[in-house]
Amino acid sequence: MKTTQVTLNTYQDVSLMATSYEPDTPPTATILYLHGGGLEFGQREDLPSAYIEKFIAADIQLFTFDYLLAPEVKIDVILPVLRDSIQTMLAKTAHASRMILMGRSAGSYLAYLLQRDGLKVEGFIDLYGYSGLDYPEFRMPTEFYDRFPKVLPMNAQALIQRQPLVAGDMKDRYPLYVSGRQFGTWLSQFLPSMREATTYSLTPTELSRLPRTLLLHSTADPDVPFAAAQVALNALPDAELIALDQSEHDFDREATTANLAIYDHIIDFIVTPDIDVQATA
Repeated sequence: MKTTQVTLNTYQDVSLMATSYEPDTPPTATILYLHGGGLEFGQREDLPSAYIEKFIAADIQLFTFDYLLAPEVKIDVILPVLRDSIQTMLAKTAHASRMILMGRSAGSYLAYLLQRDGLKVEGFIDLYGYSGLDYPEFRMPTEFYDRFPKVLPMNAQALIQRQPLVAGDMKDRYPLYVSGRQFGTWLSQFLPSMREATTYSLTPTELSRLPRTLLLHSTADPDVPFAAAQVALNALPDAELIALDQSEHDFDREATTANLAIYDHIIDFIVTPDIDVQATA
């Protein structure tokens, strides 16, 4: 496996980079990967190495991308800068003709928006993501996060940096996200205006134009409602849903035996375009 880091562009003197993981043989597909973190924390190098090794063993190339984080930067800037990064990566780096977009949580959300706005890929892997923002859990105080110590809005405000960020450690940035979910202010932390929530949500018609998609979501997800996967499943033209009977949001954060088997399903989806992954509504 060959690993290369590439600088793609800059925003206010902050470099945005990608990492390329290449198999030793010509790749049969290329994954464009976007990390999760509520748009406020996380980093491009968050995939466990065991998953990366599985992709490489299957002759799948992997590109992982930086993107600007909120609330230092809002979604109206995050999205076009990320789109430019992806276009630059594809223009300057050899890649397979078959491209697969893959996102986890907020990364999946960005992936939906990128596709709506013109990014063409052969397939999409949505790990516990969402295609829109019209869920009560996103707009109101969330019971799950009320179990955490309260992070008052004024304390969350103190965590916001003066300069844009492309990576944020969970220990430093997670309280910012927790505060947004505790007080129902999360959307305002990344939207230019609350009036623009529909602008940054896909309609059923827009979802119907997306490519073949594999959705993976826990049925009792305490963070992103399972209804988000069901909405996508009903509107996408060619979608399969693996519904996990558990209450974890980012269920794949550790490379357990069960999760490695799930990634085998993901690889099957990529390497066999017409495979019938069992769907569950």
